[in-house]
Amino acid sequence: MPDERSMPDSKRTIWVTLLPLLIGLIALQNLYAGGQQAITLKLVNGKTGHAVWWLGKAAVRLGDARKSPNEGWLPITTNLLGQSEIDVSKANPAQIEVVVDYISRDCRYSSPSQPQVVVYSIDDIRAKGVVSENHCGGPAQAPRPGVLVIYVIPMSLRELWHL
Repeated sequence: MPDERSMPDSKRTIWVTLLPLLIGLIALQNLYAGGQQAITLKLVNGKTGHAVWWLGKAAVRLGDARKSPNEGWLPITTNLLGQSEIDVSKANPAQIEVVVDYISRDCRYSSPSQPQVVVYSIDDIRAKGVVSENHCGGPAQAPRPGVLVIYVIPMSLRELWHL
């Protein structure tokens, strides 16, 4: 028979464990109830196929891609799983551009000097998911609804020196 004094400690442990989960669910409910629509940007190592474990940096531009080259970019930092939630409710038209930081090499292009603008449809991302091309030679992931996967690899010191 458990001691009566240990019962409040076990209830406290349960509440401490469940409280962050409940707060997260309420925040997620408020995100979608407030008319916001979110997609997940996921940075994946182009050679190993694993999520980027360092805090990846990228910039996204929502909506019209005909703006000036430096206008409308939003900085994004991914979490330790290589993911970031992006509110796309104000994108008009429903499209997104993604550029990775200069420390990561973008695997969407066959050569590093070939970067070009790639515009993704937010409707396609939300409906079936989009996985970018991987010219770095690693395994490809299957698309998941609501997720945009971009392949990157860290630049070598030699590549960084010649920037």
